[in-house]
Amino acid sequence: MRTHFFNLKINKNKSTYLNNKRINNNNNVNKNIVDLENNESFTSQDDIKITLVNDNLNIIYLHNIYGLGDGVFNIIFFHLIKEYMINNKIQIYYYTKTEYIYQLNQINDNSNVRIFPLDKKPINSIDLWINNEYFNYTYTNFYDNNKKKVNSRVDYNGYYLDFFNIVLYKLKFNTSINSILYSGNDLLTIFTENIPPEYKKFDILILNSQPFSGQYNYKKHIWDKYIKILNSNFKILTTTKVDGVLCTFDKRLSIKDIASLSTQAKVIIFVNSGVFPGLLNIKTIERVKQFYVFDDRCYYSYPNFKNKECITEISLNELNYYVNLK
Repeated sequence: MRTHFFNLKINKNKSTYLNNKRINNNNNVNKNIVDLENNESFTSQDDIKITLVNDNLNIIYLHNIYGLGDGVFNIIFFHLIKEYMINNKIQIYYYTKTEYIYQLNQINDNSNVRIFPLDKKPINSIDLWINNEYFNYTYTNFYDNNKKKVNSRVDYNGYYLDFFNIVLYKLKFNTSINSILYSGNDLLTIFTENIPPEYKKFDILILNSQPFSGQYNYKKHIWDKYIKILNSNFKILTTTKVDGVLCTFDKRLSIKDIASLSTQAKVIIFVNSGVFPGLLNIKTIERVKQFYVFDDRCYYSYPNFKNKECITEISLNELNYYVNLK
């Protein structure tokens, strides 16, 4: 077997994505992408390290050293470009924290993506992270610029869509994506065949995991108290244990399992943290009547999403309306 290392030079021709720009209400996002090739730091001298195996298979090395949510977003991204990778004989070796490998392997359906422990990553691996300056489109810079507006929250799904298309451009993948939602076709089967029976009848799914990236000022005692009130009026599932409330952690359900549960929820209340990206699938978005988002910096621009400041702002009457909505 012959293995070669070489530098892939990115040319100045516009990629498929730049020729077919997404229509987005956020003009600043479009401007950043359209002007990307004019950025002084984004030149034809940018190099991507690629391994060519047997003169036939390209391997790209990517990693992420941060949270589980970053990894879930990245695995969804790999799902969305699966067909392109297979057709072009591209493999991605992805490196992550050891404690995340099991969960990420559960949601990874791209046979051309292999997941390894972070300490095995080669020196030429690229950090697939929204604050990596390599991609010239960091979340921090975008958020700081956005703070000048009346509504300073960032359209998170819009930002991620643009970010991943820029990643494709930087990797010289002649393709683009037009949504970050994955199909979720297998989630209904997982719910039917794998989910324990006590979890199958519920109204509201609450993702109440403690956030660790400063995205929301989470007051656990307030959340726990109100969740108990909600539990006395509705059938509730949580992802972090609250006394007397059924929790996915009771049976060690995985992110994939929680995603399958989300397809059956009438209402989802969530802190925007590691578990939630798994719920960004077409089945869940189409079926859930209302999402309540808790994030001081971001929002989702899907029509059935509302941002709230505190869980107690969601009234019982409002929840009752959505739970009983046909």
